[in-house]
Amino acid sequence: MAQRFRDEYQHYLNTHTYTGETGSEVWKREGEGVESLSIAFNAQIDTYKTILSRQAQSTFQNYQLSSSISGKRCYSGDPIYDYLDEMRRKAIAGETQLIEIDTAKTDGTAGHYLAVKYDVLITINEWLGENATISYDINYKNPKTGYCTISGETITFVEDAEVSL
Repeated sequence: MAQRFRDEYQHYLNTHTYTGETGSEVWKREGEGVESLSIAFNAQIDTYKTILSRQAQSTFQNYQLSSSISGKRCYSGDPIYDYLDEMRRKAIAGETQLIEIDTAKTDGTAGHYLAVKYDVLITINEWLGENATISYDINYKNPKTGYCTISGETITFVEDAEVSL
């Protein structure tokens, strides 16, 4: 059994909306200037008590996945920073997609990895500060499992509901 490391999990944002690049999907890897990126699952629980019982009942509804990226350093030429900065300047939220790739899990084909693709909503929380940083939240929805191929800067996702992550 081998320990897993953070750099085996890669996160790519579809930045096509604000970068001016052509094509329906322009995937850029997040990580430059980011010290921590984790996904909180935020279980949604319905808790209630009826008049027939002294005990409260709880049922699981769903997960509301989110990430808070605090203090991403602003680097010139970082496509993710440029994407976030465009949203900040326009004072808007961004709706796009995110692909999470597990580079330690493959189907045996080189450059072919297990992945999850999400629709995401990105909101800016804070900008500049003492060290020229930007902080933002990502809210995830509609997860789709499948495979991803990485060839240079080209990311291709193929949905496969049978994939077991």
